[in-house]
Amino acid sequence: MPRRPRLFFAGGTYHVTARGNNGDDIFRGDNDRATYFQLLAKAVGETAVQILAYVLMSNHLHLVVHTPTPNLHLLIHGVHRPYAAGFNRTYGRSGHLFGSRYHSTLILDDAQLLEETRYIHLNPVRAGLVRRPEDFSWSSYRSYITPQADDELVNTNPVLALLALERERACAAYEEFVLSALAEPGTENIG
Repeated sequence: MPRRPRLFFAGGTYHVTARGNNGDDIFRGDNDRATYFQLLAKAVGETAVQILAYVLMSNHLHLVVHTPTPNLHLLIHGVHRPYAAGFNRTYGRSGHLFGSRYHSTLILDDAQLLEETRYIHLNPVRAGLVRRPEDFSWSSYRSYITPQADDELVNTNPVLALLALERERACAAYEEFVLSALAEPGTENIG
């Protein structure tokens, strides 16, 4: 049975997830993540897709992206193909690095956009890797809570503008919003 075609929209915002084949790691260390970021930055420059949030775990990744034109597939293929080839070369392996196709969910409204970015930023906490989301280096969270953020890859403005017009107040409101999920009963181990 053929795969169903993906529907892409100009001006669409998506939560993208990609996992390692058979649950294997796709990032074995900081060098791998840095290589992925270099490829992602190059693909962003070629496609004009905006990265709104990200987290790079060991065996999977999450991105929230905005596509001015319907070209999400070009971004993902422009990153994953060369990344997988380089990973296989570096570690002397062959075959698929990523399990099945990447998954993408269209984000339909502002409330969902806030929830998706919070989910992504809490992923390392809920996985038990860190106690606080800002302690995980391979996430866009620090760019969201720092008024003078220096992460050139991520555009925090669309999300932060939902919380306040002034950046410092928006950063504080976002931090409060994210951390409030850790205090909610029954949410500690989601993810």
